[in-house]
Amino acid sequence: MTRIITYNLRLNGRDSDDYYRTVAAFADHWLAGVLSDGDVCQIIARIRADRQKRGEPDRSDAEYAFEMLALGVLLRQHGGEAARLPGWWLRVQRWLVDWQVRWPAAEATLKQWRGWLNGLSVRFGGPPADREDVRRLIAWLRANGETAKAGRLEQWQRWLNSEPAKGAEVVAVSNALAADFAAAGAEALNSFTTGVECFLADCAPNYRARYDAAFVSRSRLEYHLGMLGTELLSRAYRARFLATRRRIVIVPPCLRAQPEEKCQAVATPLGARCGHCTPTCRVHQITRLGEKRGFEVYSIPDELRVFAAGTGRADVGVVGVACALTNWGGGWEMESAGVPAQGLLLDYVGCNLHWDEKGIPTDTNLRKLEEVVMGQKTLLEG
Repeated sequence: MTRIITYNLRLNGRDSDDYYRTVAAFADHWLAGVLSDGDVCQIIARIRADRQKRGEPDRSDAEYAFEMLALGVLLRQHGGEAARLPGWWLRVQRWLVDWQVRWPAAEATLKQWRGWLNGLSVRFGGPPADREDVRRLIAWLRANGETAKAGRLEQWQRWLNSEPAKGAEVVAVSNALAADFAAAGAEALNSFTTGVECFLADCAPNYRARYDAAFVSRSRLEYHLGMLGTELLSRAYRARFLATRRRIVIVPPCLRAQPEEKCQAVATPLGARCGHCTPTCRVHQITRLGEKRGFEVYSIPDELRVFAAGTGRADVGVVGVACALTNWGGGWEMESAGVPAQGLLLDYVGCNLHWDEKGIPTDTNLRKLEEVVMGQKTLLEG
């Protein structure tokens, strides 16, 4: 039996079909409620008008509403820490993240330095100056490598800077959305995240001096945000994705059956291509499905910017398979690069980068994957 570390989409022990039905129904219910809120609709109308005036591309009401929710949740979860940490600490961490992208050969050393700074951060005591400081939250996100989320919130910050009197109102509405979502998300999705609290209590404290300390310490609320975000963003980008001719599925290395030293995948500019060494390997099975159905499959760790640049972005649609904490941010990252993306969650986590020292082969819903890539009517309804 697979060890469940944080979340698990397979409540019946076999597949994640029930999860996809549940999250789709929850997304419908959440959107209907939020988009009937007059304050939310007024804010959406104002930021839409500002973006149109600047000549920036518009987004759907659902996307704007989710961005407001994300702002509220991130302020609720990390606003205090962002305000408490000194500016120099945030700047140094951001430099290290940037250097890690530019000089991958030095990745191990740079991660050690980031971990040392994380360990040092526990010494910065005292109450936060302002838990609702959006600018500081953006700096905190960049310091933790969350560049796509920081970039999206920076668009809101630019608008708030142009209308400073509206800033407090937007933050208040976002915080109210987060509070309501905390209760509604728990009711709908708690059954899929039962392992998170145990991990936070027993394992996360051991990560305090690691580069990924903030990442693995996310609460159930952020897992629920990621689940909703993956569903809503996939809907928002669906039409553009289906209009593409070339479709690519990118999968994480944790899906493979063999450890890195035994895997026979072949390196390419877009990522590793399966070498078909192990028939039971999920990457092998997805690659065979792609050969049959006409899509490409590449395995990459976690650097989407390099992948997006390599596609050439001409008539390409991407399906990203990733965990609940990272998938929605990947959707924003690909969208900012001009690549319409669809998200599919891992059914559970297990990579050796974050969750298990040796690594646990993970899995995803192959039937749902085929539906997403090929644009078929879902087989999971009913």
